[in-house]
Amino acid sequence: ILSWGFEPGTTGLIRLGAHTWVGPYNNLRVAGNGSIIIGSRCYISQFCSFISHNHGIKRASPIQLQPNDPDRADIRVGDDVWFGAGCTILPGARIATGAVLGAGAVVTKPIPEYEIWAGVPARKIGERN
Repeated sequence: ILSWGFEPGTTGLIRLGAHTWVGPYNNLRVAGNGSIIIGSRCYISQFCSFISHNHGIKRASPIQLQPNDPDRADIRVGDDVWFGAGCTILPGARIATGAVLGAGAVVTKPIPEYEIWAGVPARKIGERN
């Protein structure tokens, strides 16, 4: 298991389970107290982005000056998940064990165990059998 912490005074964390493979040119980003937790034996193809934070978008203040939105944070991934090339995993995503994500999928909601999802935004297209 690999884990990285970040800036002093924050609890930002990236954790990869045993035997998880991360391909080239991936982008795993945390900010503030955000975290990305990925289970064991996952396969993350090239050019995937995992973004565990999101800015506030209130009208009264410039976006650049707003803190990260704590209601739109963190990413959790179970074991044995395959991410096709170019997936984007957005804050708050929960991807259950055994899921498969097609190339270019944009994950905006929870994905149940052993389902196959693809598209923008990602939607169910099948199940592992």
